[in-house]
Amino acid sequence: MGRILFWMLLGLFVYFAWRWWNVKQRLRDDRGTGAQKRRAGPEPMVPCDVCGLNVPQSEAFPGNGRWYCTDEHRRRGPS
Repeated sequence: MGRILFWMLLGLFVYFAWRWWNVKQRLRDDRGTGAQKRRAGPEPMVPCDVCGLNVPQSEAFPGNGRWYCTDEHRRRGPS
């Protein structure tokens, strides 16, 4: 009976140590710019000057002071 209890307690200790280490790793990884960007709030949306589609500003193509949803629209310009 003593051996069973020993192995169960050892297994629980290993399990909780592994969980603690995983949480610590995730917290350390979240300290980078990705976590700061997520906490900064929503990203601004900009409308395409050709078709009017709203796209995130980081994915839009700037040109002549306007925003476009694709590079093709940027080359075509406003209609």
